[in-house]
Amino acid sequence: MSERIYVAGIPVDNVDMDEAVAVVGKYVSTGHPHMGVAINPEKVIKAKQDKGLERILRRSDLNFCDGVGIIWACRIVYHERIQARVTGVDLFLRLLDEANARHWRLYLVGSRPEVIQRVVRVIVERYPEIDVVGFHDGYFSAEQEPALVVEIAGARPDLMFVGMGSPRQEKFIFGHLNEMRVPFAMGVGGSYNVLSGEFKRAPDMVQHLGLEWLYRFVLDPKRLPRVLSLPRFLGIVVRSPREHLDSIQFFGIRISNRDLEELLETAQAIITMGGSHLVVTLNGEMAARAFRDPDFLEIVRHAELVVADGVGIVWAARILGSRIENRVPGIEFASSLLALAAENRYRVYFLGAKQEVVERAVINCTARHPSLQVVGFHSGYFDNSEEERIVTQIREAHVDILLVGMGGGVQEKWIDHHRNLGVPLAIGVGGTFDVWSGEVKRAPVVVQRTGTEWLYRLIVQPSRIRRVGSIFYFMFRVLEQRMCWRRPPTS
Repeated sequence: MSERIYVAGIPVDNVDMDEAVAVVGKYVSTGHPHMGVAINPEKVIKAKQDKGLERILRRSDLNFCDGVGIIWACRIVYHERIQARVTGVDLFLRLLDEANARHWRLYLVGSRPEVIQRVVRVIVERYPEIDVVGFHDGYFSAEQEPALVVEIAGARPDLMFVGMGSPRQEKFIFGHLNEMRVPFAMGVGGSYNVLSGEFKRAPDMVQHLGLEWLYRFVLDPKRLPRVLSLPRFLGIVVRSPREHLDSIQFFGIRISNRDLEELLETAQAIITMGGSHLVVTLNGEMAARAFRDPDFLEIVRHAELVVADGVGIVWAARILGSRIENRVPGIEFASSLLALAAENRYRVYFLGAKQEVVERAVINCTARHPSLQVVGFHSGYFDNSEEERIVTQIREAHVDILLVGMGGGVQEKWIDHHRNLGVPLAIGVGGTFDVWSGEVKRAPVVVQRTGTEWLYRLIVQPSRIRRVGSIFYFMFRVLEQRMCWRRPPTS
């Protein structure tokens, strides 16, 4: 397949119509599940508002350029040329021709009952060699969805088209692709309405000029918000990183750029894998400590997963030329890990904080997640003999997730020193137990969203003033690094 061009982090395959059809033919011949998505400015805007949709677009097998706005953005902003526009409805019709020639099996999902029935009648009449193995309208509930998925899998189609509007159609396909085992599935939006004769397409000349959007607006002025979305799309293109990176390098530390759901998928894979893995939630204060402590810096550099916890890390990465799109506060990641553990019956151990604090944290967490298996807990205050008992307890309990709240640096060193425990996922959680226990309250949501929790905590706890020095040291090191990159080499 031709190269992929990235637009605001969304991959677009630089294919023309013939190439797209050929790619689908290869997918069908393999028999393995694949999906295709029509990429246009509206879908990019939706993806930036919906992380789930953005993740789907990044993982889709075939992303073809459906919108002329994508072509404009590539030319104006990236100075690259997309060879052809492949509209969703045109690819839909070409694939029907291909299915007729190759005797492919077809399943259709979407639209109103009367529309999908007309579409099936049209296909049977125009494409007699296509075997329509099933169809269903797009009005089904979440409770009915599993039965539909089973029905599609049992029908064994080669192609499946889903016309339920975006992002619902993409989420339905992606969420069940492996279960349905359809070699190629694609969302087709309103294409059923065109094939059934309910909607008329723009004249050929208008289509050729890429002005279908204007034609549809003239016929339906209610589409004005979609027309006005183009400047917003261009703004997104200019502001967003061109290509999404799953991780970025920061002073030799590989920091994850995944969103929370992807991080949880990674965590689940780590636990399934077994072994021993360290997860670090990194903020500016911890980074400053690592700059001063080479041993700690090496531990962070070799951690299996580093999450961007603090807004300072996002700022610093941007200063040094990388964009972290997904900041995930450590407490939110840890809370989500507990929900994951409860759902999958993972065994969890709490270590850290004062005894009464960690005990209340366990009580509150098990009340919030009744199926959570907490196989043990201990305060962070222990001597060598107690430490041996804790280590033995963790090892014998076959812990899947170890939460260590001893403060940044200390907790990661403790985990690294005890990697022989064989805990698949061990994570330093700092003062999270204090929050879970009710001892400390988190900042208001508006403060959390602005990334100024550190300032809120400083106001609430003036004793944290000594930590401000670490923040200034962190900023100094980042700016120093930037200046070194700019400084011309000496002769």
